[in-house]
Amino acid sequence: MPTPRSPRLQVVPADGGVAGQAFVDLPYRLYRGDPCWVAPLRTDERQRWCVQHNASLRSRWVRRFVARRGETVVGRIAAIVDEAYAARWEPETALFGFFECTRDAEAARALLDVAEQALCARGVRRVMGPVNLTTHDETGILVRGFDSRPMVLSPYNPPYYDAFLEAAGYAPYREYHAYLGTPDARPAAAVERLVRSLGAGRGIARGCAIRPLDLGRWDAEIRTVFELYNASFDDVWGFVPISWEEFRQRAERFRLFVKPELAPIAEVDGAPAGFAVTLPDANEALAPLGGRLWPFGWLRLLRRIPRLRSARFILLGVRPEHRARGLGALLAFETLRAVQRLGLERIELSLVQATNTRVRRVIEAFSCPVVKTFRLYAKSLRGAP
Repeated sequence: MPTPRSPRLQVVPADGGVAGQAFVDLPYRLYRGDPCWVAPLRTDERQRWCVQHNASLRSRWVRRFVARRGETVVGRIAAIVDEAYAARWEPETALFGFFECTRDAEAARALLDVAEQALCARGVRRVMGPVNLTTHDETGILVRGFDSRPMVLSPYNPPYYDAFLEAAGYAPYREYHAYLGTPDARPAAAVERLVRSLGAGRGIARGCAIRPLDLGRWDAEIRTVFELYNASFDDVWGFVPISWEEFRQRAERFRLFVKPELAPIAEVDGAPAGFAVTLPDANEALAPLGGRLWPFGWLRLLRRIPRLRSARFILLGVRPEHRARGLGALLAFETLRAVQRLGLERIELSLVQATNTRVRRVIEAFSCPVVKTFRLYAKSLRGAP
């Protein structure tokens, strides 16, 4: 008896309407039953594609596509041109992102082909990804560490995505790591000496102070962190300065979760010089909600926030002119002390570029092991003009 043929595969634009909604809905169906995946809030996912709610869309060209077999959506992808990234780091390079697919190799290849064709038509010669719109967003695919739930704003995917990308001609390009920290982690002796130096007001710590974020001055404090962010990461590969509106929107999304002592600011002679941001793991609170806040999700979310026992150390930045003072290690130490006071049980430090030796040295001074690895892929486009 002949094997029934699969319904014909189609890849169609998904920039709005029914296809646009299918683009947003696919992950909720694809990961149904996966104990590690955490459903993002559906409202947030829809607003990612609204210029009013996502200022990052205003300066980037994006085209979305979905793959269908008959009436069933089996995959999605977005083609993205970020001119600021290309001008700063890699001319004629664009991005693909939001890649999701069932275990359907033909659909995966067709999605990547369509995205590449759309980018070729805009003069792109090389494509890199997955990057979910900007390098400030989820970057790379998970290639190691599938046995635990992702923390807030971390990529998650099935273990077969790397095979799909390599079969389509993509090669590994960059790697990122996630490290695991615990409250009983003991810093290296050099870090302890730095802390004693700060307390005594001498040596490289002279004039340095570490203070918590002041939630009562939210707008002014977030503006300070914004300026530190752009200054501190300017020389990190892939970084593109973020606009104030983009940064403000991102900060506002997590305002409910921010704890002042987990967002310390370093000052030198009274001027902001560095910062760190650790977010209580919102995924721990979101996991039972299935992506919905109504009718009772808000109440459940608010009840869970004070009980969160895990967090993600997401940012650590110091202005270039102050890096010799050891402020990165001091900020990490203050964060560790805050983690202990708050009774947190697990802290993930991520995503850290494998080539970012400056930050990796700070992390390794606290004896934190690598628990997850993420990978970016890249491909030259033969059909480019």
